[in-house]
Amino acid sequence: MKDGDFVEIQYVGKIKETGKIFDVTDETKAKQANVYNEGNKYEPIQVIVGAGHVIKGLDESLLDIEVGETKTFDITPEKGFGKRDSSLLQIMHLNDFKKHGIFPRAGLKIEINGHWATVRSVSSGRVKLDFNHPLSGKTLLYEVTLLKKIEDLTEKINAILKVRAPGIDISSQVVNVEGEKVSIELKGINPPYRSSLEEFIKSDISSYIPEIKDTSISFID
Repeated sequence: MKDGDFVEIQYVGKIKETGKIFDVTDETKAKQANVYNEGNKYEPIQVIVGAGHVIKGLDESLLDIEVGETKTFDITPEKGFGKRDSSLLQIMHLNDFKKHGIFPRAGLKIEINGHWATVRSVSSGRVKLDFNHPLSGKTLLYEVTLLKKIEDLTEKINAILKVRAPGIDISSQVVNVEGEKVSIELKGINPPYRSSLEEFIKSDISSYIPEIKDTSISFID
């Protein structure tokens, strides 16, 4: 593969040191490993190689795999979720939590000012919070299967929609490609996000689908 290619992949992500699975796209493998969660959606994902849709190490690994292949890659913390940063450890008073009806305990995830932290310890009226990503400092192991390279223009646009508006029902969206023009009618998008979403989609199409010269997007309530 090369940068700019649209691909569909399956993968299993593990912490190398322990072998613990932290992310998996295949439902059968999730069940076999006893990490299946009914609330999760298990399906292949579509990404643009080099576009940063996945962590850097996984993105780069796609340059070294062919359609139909399954390969395993080691990913260093620098190309995964970063090194641990001691400056992201913070101490707060236990009373600051109690007055909001929160009773911290080790391992609890808490959102503070829009940022998630893990409670590392609670002692002597103090709470130690860790704002590092839970996987920071970890070497990761990814088993990646490249299912296909996407060539169809409509499927490429749908892949962009999935990345930019995760959770939307692609089957309910209307994408019409005619020569160098594409028109997209999007349903179920909340008004506050419409203008920025439109700009992101147009930018992605311009950058990664050069065959399309004219893009129009409308929203249907």
